Amino acid sequence: MSASLILARHEWRRLRVQAWSWVLMAGVLALLAWIFLGRLDTFLRLQESTGNAATIGATAQVAAPVLGWLAIVLLVLVPILGSRTIAGERRAHSLSLLLAAGVGDGAIAIGKWLGLWGWLLLLIALTALMPLSLLGTTELDLGRLSANLLALALHAAALAAIALYASSVTTQPVLATALALLINVVLCAIDLGARAAGVSHSLINWLALPTHFGPLSDGIVASVDLVWFGLVTAVFLALSARQIGSLRSAD
Repeated sequence: MSASLILARHEWRRLRVQAWSWVLMAGVLALLAWIFLGRLDTFLRLQESTGNAATIGATAQVAAPVLGWLAIVLLVLVPILGSRTIAGERRAHSLSLLLAAGVGDGAIAIGKWLGLWGWLLLLIALTALMPLSLLGTTELDLGRLSANLLALALHAAALAAIALYASSVTTQPVLATALALLINVVLCAIDLGARAAGVSHSLINWLALPTHFGPLSDGIVASVDLVWFGLVTAVFLALSARQIGSLRSAD
């Protein structure tokens, strides 16, 4: 585990010193701030017209939509941020040194994933400050807000594991980004045909990401949804470790 934490710090430092990662984060926060202010303006107008903020709900009208938009943005942002986790090191020939140092395949995968996930948690925390700024001025459903943040943290963990796997199968970050995006789209739309046919309780529905993110974002914390995110994260971390092991054998 110590090797994983060292690699996590290294990955965090790599993201911290690169200007493009800060530019991406600033761009996302600017977009979310614009959405937040727009939703807040609509909420205040409704509050003035009804005279009762409790009947409208600042959490449902302002906080949840902003956090929902972050979930959508992460589908694209995480593949971009994670594309260089392993592919970049393979291109720079620094992965060979790491493999030669005797660090385990699983430790490398977990360390890289932790570093990327930590960066995403920072983005989620900064976004959470927007709805939390309303505390003291209006009533917030802290239970639902907490469930939303939990959903985003699990969502980010799964996407980071997917991006890590995509980065491990190619030396080209662009291809890694495209592969991770493809996997994300498949997970989001795998049950599209079933939903169009009116089927909502089947295995194919269970496999889809929105089936599990939706209830959490609505404030419903169920073990089946937590297990799904945990399984997706674990499966792609295992696939990443296996791919790293194949690279070790090839060397």
